[in-house]
Amino acid sequence: MKTLYLAAILLMLSACSQNNQYANLEGGRRQTGQPALHAVRDKRLHELMDRMNSLMQERFMTEQQLDVERRKYSRQIGEAARDLAATVEIMIARMPGLQLNAAEQTTFLALAGKLREEMRQLQQLAEQNHIDAIPDSLHEINTTCTSCHALFRKLGS
Repeated sequence: MKTLYLAAILLMLSACSQNNQYANLEGGRRQTGQPALHAVRDKRLHELMDRMNSLMQERFMTEQQLDVERRKYSRQIGEAARDLAATVEIMIARMPGLQLNAAEQTTFLALAGKLREEMRQLQQLAEQNHIDAIPDSLHEINTTCTSCHALFRKLGS
C-alpha cells in the first residue's frame, strides 16, 4: 500500500512539473502551440526589410556611389543585349523549320536583322553608359518584337 501511495504521489508530482504548452509567457502573452505569424513569414519580412534599407540607402547615396550603380546597371543591360542578340541568331537558324513562303522569309529576315541591329545599338548605349537613351532603345526593340510576333506567332503556342 505504501508503494502504491508513493507511486501516486510521484505521478502527481511529475504531472505538475511538466511544461504546459499553453502556459503564459513573459509579458502576459499565452503560448498557443502555434508559431507566431512573424516567425512563419520571417524570411519574407527579412527580404522586405532589406529592400527597405536598400531603398533608404539609395536615397542618401553620394554622386560617386550612384555612378557606380549606374555603371553596374549599364553592364547588366549590355550583357542582356548581347544574350538577346545571340537569340536572334538562333531564331534565324530555325527559320527553315517555320515553313514560310518567300515573302514571309524576306519579312522575317528583315525583322530579325532589324532586331539584331537594335540589340547592337542597345549594347553600345550600355557600354558607353548612356542610361538616358536606353528606354527609347528598349521601346524600339519591343516594337520590333511585337511586329514579328503579330506576323509569325500563332496564338496559343
